[in-house]
Amino acid sequence: MKRFLSIVGGVVLVLLLVGAGFIGYAAYQGQGLDASSKAYVEENVPAIISTWSKDELLKRSSLELLKVANENPEQLDQLFQKLSKLGAMRSFGDVKGDSNVSYTTQNGKVTTASYGATAKFENGEGRITARLIQSNGQWQFLLFYVDSPLFLQ
Repeated sequence: MKRFLSIVGGVVLVLLLVGAGFIGYAAYQGQGLDASSKAYVEENVPAIISTWSKDELLKRSSLELLKVANENPEQLDQLFQKLSKLGAMRSFGDVKGDSNVSYTTQNGKVTTASYGATAKFENGEGRITARLIQSNGQWQFLLFYVDSPLFLQ
């Protein structure tokens, strides 16, 4: 009986050590993904909102976002005309969010990130929401959304 309990105890100890190692690795990798995805948002969102350029968004878009944009390009034009009513960007900052890694049987490893940021414009304030996906080690926009009290008028 002692031998059986020793074996079971050893197996449990190995499983705990493997689990702790996995959690430590995931936390370490997650910090790097958080930093790179946040830097991507901080660098690339201003390029889009400073001139309200749909082309700037499209060249940074994922295949999924490009597919949706290409289905009805007139809607994208109308969207950016509406967004341009905010005017020129005055400031951009307060970026908050994080990245996530998931594993599925259909897609394998999928790395995404979600961020929100505030911006001040010539004609009001806005809240930008961006969702990213990492493809071949490169971040790309999966979703880009702007909300402002100005749009309620």
